[in-house]
Amino acid sequence: MDKTTKTVVIFLLIIGSLSLISNSVWKPFIKKESLKISDAQLQNVVNEINEMVPIFLDDITQLNSVQLEGRTIVYEYILDHDESEDILTFGQLEDMQLNEYCNSNENSYFSKVGVAVTSNYLAHNGEKLHSFTMRPSDCVGS
Repeated sequence: MDKTTKTVVIFLLIIGSLSLISNSVWKPFIKKESLKISDAQLQNVVNEINEMVPIFLDDITQLNSVQLEGRTIVYEYILDHDESEDILTFGQLEDMQLNEYCNSNENSYFSKVGVAVTSNYLAHNGEKLHSFTMRPSDCVGS
């Protein structure tokens, strides 16, 4: 499998798993007539997700924890990979996750309720590999 294919596979597994988690946890808080969520509700969501972690999303990606920092949900992932393979291309991952954050039926309500999402990627030894934040203002037409 080439580098691009591995990146896409990893992304789809991450998004698929997060969609399942977010759909089961977020949707009860979001009313169709009002796209608002309080800070207390956000904290409840984070607490519920943390009851499910750590969880492996694929062979190398583990969702380790979720935190709330203001109106930003911070996901911490641990990547257990052979660094000599150099399969990690975070630019493509960012583009795909931003598209999902802004346009997906399952996940776009993050941006619609004014919640930013940060993804922190760590190596198994705790070394920070990459971090990026998606904000509602990053979505075209917001």
